[in-house]
Amino acid sequence: MTRRTKTMKISLTDFLDFVNKSGSSKMTKVRQVKNRDDYHPSSDFYKPIRDGIVQNHQEDGGKAKLEEILEFLSDKKKIDNYPTAIKGYQKFWGRKKLKWFEPPFDHWKVGDLDIKINPEVGLLIDGVSYVIKLYFKADKLTKDKIGQILSLMENQLRTHVDDNVIFAVLDVRNAKMHENIIGDLTFLPLLEGEARSFEIIWKAI
Repeated sequence: MTRRTKTMKISLTDFLDFVNKSGSSKMTKVRQVKNRDDYHPSSDFYKPIRDGIVQNHQEDGGKAKLEEILEFLSDKKKIDNYPTAIKGYQKFWGRKKLKWFEPPFDHWKVGDLDIKINPEVGLLIDGVSYVIKLYFKADKLTKDKIGQILSLMENQLRTHVDDNVIFAVLDVRNAKMHENIIGDLTFLPLLEGEARSFEIIWKAI
């Protein structure tokens, strides 16, 4: 009887970190992900600010109300990092009229690899619908990584939304939003190859 291989569920962040590494560092990344403890919210550094932004929009809170996210922080690293992200998001908000809607999500599956594509924010911005993936890290958001995220969103989520919805990645700290070209799947062949490579390495180590 053939033993069924367990599905490898990994985050989009971990997968893109793997894609953008080279040489033996790819194997190191896979080993790190494979041997990591199961996900727990307390180990998710940006979860409070992600959840706070989503809740603010869901409750139709104002731009200034975002600062309430900072009130209950006790972790020094969050206290040092979150204000910059909050200010960046407020700058992005500016004078725009924002109305929340629930963003779609889906799973991208290649072989035994399962990656959840889950943009955090759906916003009607001055009458235009955007589905937005939030990027909080201080590390530079490269053009390639932007294209990779947008290709996966376009590939997996387009059937869940109207044709005129715009997918975007928001570099929160720098208040810069990067939009997709509708129908653009430029990076998909590369990502499919990298997913196969991740799966092979995982099974070999």
